[in-house]
Amino acid sequence: SFTFDKEAEALKQEGKSIGLDCGYKKLLVSSEGRVIGRELEQLYNKISKKKQGSKAFKRALIERNNKINEVINKEVDLSDIKQIVVEDLKHVKHKSKFRKQFNNKLQRWSYRKTIGKLERLCEENRVLFTKINPSYTSQQCSGCGTIDKANRKGELYQCSCGNVMDADYNASINILHRGAYSPSIQSEVRL
Repeated sequence: SFTFDKEAEALKQEGKSIGLDCGYKKLLVSSEGRVIGRELEQLYNKISKKKQGSKAFKRALIERNNKINEVINKEVDLSDIKQIVVEDLKHVKHKSKFRKQFNNKLQRWSYRKTIGKLERLCEENRVLFTKINPSYTSQQCSGCGTIDKANRKGELYQCSCGNVMDADYNASINILHRGAYSPSIQSEVRL
């Protein structure tokens, strides 16, 4: 077997930065308002109904992984992007306090596969890939900066300042701001 080191190409200096919120119901929501991968929730439900370890279960997992690759390849265009900022959700499923039925569905969520695919895509396209601390990104107002747990009501974010928008879109804007404008908070992964 052969191994070799390839020098990394210089990262893009031109283009825009975007924040991406990776979620269960919507695979990705960008800070520009694009929603990518709504259809994956149906696959998670399909997987959760299969008997774990069965051939049908394994086929459904392969179908999910293929769908993630297909959606990201088709929907994520990095031609004018120089930086992507995402949340570093390492232990989101670990010791979660959701009801058993939702926990079963959450186990089929594929955050790692999604982020891994994005990371490889960024490396191929010389895009800076940045992971930030996810604390309060979905509870903070992207307009005024107020942090209040009560402002998020399911899919809707509604702040006392008058800011009303999709909760995941609000989070993606906060993710972008943390990654692009607060270098002391971010943890970069240089490719």
